[in-house]
Amino acid sequence: MRMHVRTTISLPTILAELRLDAQSQTPLYQQLYAAIRDLILRGVLPAGVRLPTNRALASQLGLARVTVASAYAQLRDEGYLVSRQGAGTFVAEELVTKGLPAIAPFHPRFSFWGQRLLTLDPSDEEALLTTPRPEIDFGFGRSFYHIFPYDVWRRLLARYLSADDAMLSRYGSVAGFYPLRAAVAGYLERLRGVQTTAEQVVIVSGIQQALDILSRLLLNRGDGVLVETPGYSGAIDIFRLYGAHIQPLPVDDHGLPVERIPPATTARLAFVTPSNQFPRGGAMPLARRLALLQWAQAQGAVILEDDYDGELRYSGHPLTALQGLDRDGRVVYLGAFSKVLFPALRLSYVVLPEPLLDPFLHTKRLIDRGAPTLTQAAVADFITEGHFERHLRRLRQEYGERRAALTAALDAHLAGRVRYSAEAAGLHVMLYLQNGLSETAVVERAARLGVRVYPGAPYHLQHPAPPSILLGFSGLTVSEIEAGIQRLGMAVRGE
Repeated sequence: MRMHVRTTISLPTILAELRLDAQSQTPLYQQLYAAIRDLILRGVLPAGVRLPTNRALASQLGLARVTVASAYAQLRDEGYLVSRQGAGTFVAEELVTKGLPAIAPFHPRFSFWGQRLLTLDPSDEEALLTTPRPEIDFGFGRSFYHIFPYDVWRRLLARYLSADDAMLSRYGSVAGFYPLRAAVAGYLERLRGVQTTAEQVVIVSGIQQALDILSRLLLNRGDGVLVETPGYSGAIDIFRLYGAHIQPLPVDDHGLPVERIPPATTARLAFVTPSNQFPRGGAMPLARRLALLQWAQAQGAVILEDDYDGELRYSGHPLTALQGLDRDGRVVYLGAFSKVLFPALRLSYVVLPEPLLDPFLHTKRLIDRGAPTLTQAAVADFITEGHFERHLRRLRQEYGERRAALTAALDAHLAGRVRYSAEAAGLHVMLYLQNGLSETAVVERAARLGVRVYPGAPYHLQHPAPPSILLGFSGLTVSEIEAGIQRLGMAVRGE
């Protein structure tokens, strides 16, 4: 027969360890519960010890008896305490707490993927979000909130929130809300020259998710991936995580120089931004596009076309997508709403060749059941009711004026000291500084003048990287752009 321990812990021992705050928003019974639980887990209250009665502990702590009773009840429900009729309340005897306090730091055994992750430089984006915002911030990808028709957006959301619709009471399709897929397919075919059906469009939670799934499906460790430099570091990091061999090719004013792809390359993927090269700028001409498709066919490779801001072209009409020239299903087309609607939306889409569609959906089903249906439904109506294309027309006008103001200010204050792409497109400009200038020094001097600009080094794969700076203009007014570039000129000149 098992003997019960009858040791009673003294009130002074408990009182010395308890820290309750009557001003806290956390109820006192929860504070007391957490404090006693901590004492048990740390071994201060060992298994089998008897606790003071409700009345005694309440009296010493100046609490209501019901407060202590509630804390004890929670601890009993979770298995920390047991009550015995006529004997009192005890720490459960089956608890083993001596091994719980960490004797040495825990070192997880990371997978190959985790080990690769630790070799990558962490993004400083989150750090920037928590640092004081400067007077003028040339951050990339921000939207100017006065431009977006939030009144229309609220009305579209309210339409589904107030409706008695079964759509909101069930999980959506892993491929996305079908009316949105159909709306995207119609828009892409009509205005971007993409060959697709609604069934080939899959809604994803950002381009990164699509790249992650495609990398899982298409890359083995050591496989080559052809990328642009400077290029999109978010994609390159994903490929590296899966053990790919990155094969960078320096771009020129017309994007990826296909004619310079090494004949001996074994690349299975090519990641390109043909409509507006990121981040340097410039569009890939037709001859290069056709040559890239011929290369992919001969290589047995897949092309990932990131059309991140193809709609935002300020001279003439948007360029037809590379995917529209594809005849044998080697191009995967990636597009996003974040640049043209608002970043917090976190909705993107991928147009998949038929052989990739089912494997992509099977993979997505395992890691993510789909984006929020309510948001997708509102975006679908935003497109089908004509708001999207009206909004794009306004964006092209507003952002076109901002880009013109930016380039005029650069010519006025930095003529001969920087060069940049003349392509009137996108939401940013990459400045190439004169050789010998330190981009770090320029960024720091600009910060002291109240202007935040962004170093270009993270986007370059060649070493040493040419000194460069990335300037986004979509979140600034024309006057802020002009003032910011004037100060940047002072920073570049070392004034």
